[in-house]
Amino acid sequence: MNEGHSAQQVLREVYAALAELWCSPADIDMGEAKKGAQEAVAKLGDPAVTTLLARFFETPISEEEYIELFELAPRCPLYLGSHVFDEPKTCAQAAVSERNAYMSELLALYKHFGMTLKGRELPDYLPLMVEFLSLTAGSSDPLREKFLKDYLLPFLAPVRARLEHLKSPYLYLLEALERVMQREGGSHA
Repeated sequence: MNEGHSAQQVLREVYAALAELWCSPADIDMGEAKKGAQEAVAKLGDPAVTTLLARFFETPISEEEYIELFELAPRCPLYLGSHVFDEPKTCAQAAVSERNAYMSELLALYKHFGMTLKGRELPDYLPLMVEFLSLTAGSSDPLREKFLKDYLLPFLAPVRARLEHLKSPYLYLLEALERVMQREGGSHA
């Protein structure tokens, strides 16, 4: 990491930039998001992350492609629990579903760290989860480590598999995120 920037601040900037890139092109200024991500990743000083981000930017995604991939009848939902848990068939089943329990636990973790959801997205929405990493970067609270190990990392494999199958450039963004999390985990080991 470059001098003049604390490791915690750099991680916050990188995670915030990556979280923004997972959002719909209609909701962000992609030019500004690209510039911000490149600047944040440059401070990280990891050539692998820089290369992955460059590969992601090689294939611009239109709003229509993004919607088809991630939103309406999505080919790869950004809601991590939807990749792992079966959807309940009835309202009664929804109340006791494993995904509901997973999301309730995520909400409790967010609340523990003072993060409140604005009601737009479910707690297992990947950009929201990466934003949480940004807000909690540098925290030594064991619940942050639990979030990474129990609520985020195990849920990325099915997303990775789906993005690989679809040959989506978002695979590079996922790999960049995984690389940053590995770097961070290595700094705690």
